[in-house]
Amino acid sequence: MFENDAFVVVAPYAARTPFETWIMPRRHAASFGDLDPSKEKPAFAEALQLTLKGLSEGLNDPPFNYYIHSAPLKAEVSDLYHWHLELIPKLSTAAGFELGTGIWINVVKPEDSAAFLRERIAKGVAQPA
Repeated sequence: MFENDAFVVVAPYAARTPFETWIMPRRHAASFGDLDPSKEKPAFAEALQLTLKGLSEGLNDPPFNYYIHSAPLKAEVSDLYHWHLELIPKLSTAAGFELGTGIWINVVKPEDSAAFLRERIAKGVAQPA
C-alpha cells in the first residue's frame, strides 16, 4: 500500500476487522524504542500520517484503535520478535459469533482493503503539505 525507506504499510492477509492495517519497520528491531531518531522516526511519522489520513478520508472519519506490538526496550529478544503497529478502524462491532468463538468475521478482502488505501495514500502523497 505504501512504503518509504524505513517502513511498509500492509493489509494483513488474515485481518480480523475491515481495513485493519499494519505499519512495519523494514529494519529488524524487537522494540519500538529502538527507532533511529534521525532516520526512522520521521519515516514512521510519514507512514502513520498518510495511513491515518487515507483511512479517515476514505472511511468517513471513523474512530480508531491502535496497538504497538513491541518487546520491552533493551529486552534480550532481538532475533525473536519484530515490532509493528496495528491500526483498527472501528467499523463493525463484535457480536455473538466473534465473542463466543474467538473467530472474527471480516467482510472486506485484504486485496480490496489494500487497493482502497493505496489509492487514498497516493492522493495524499501527491498533494503538497
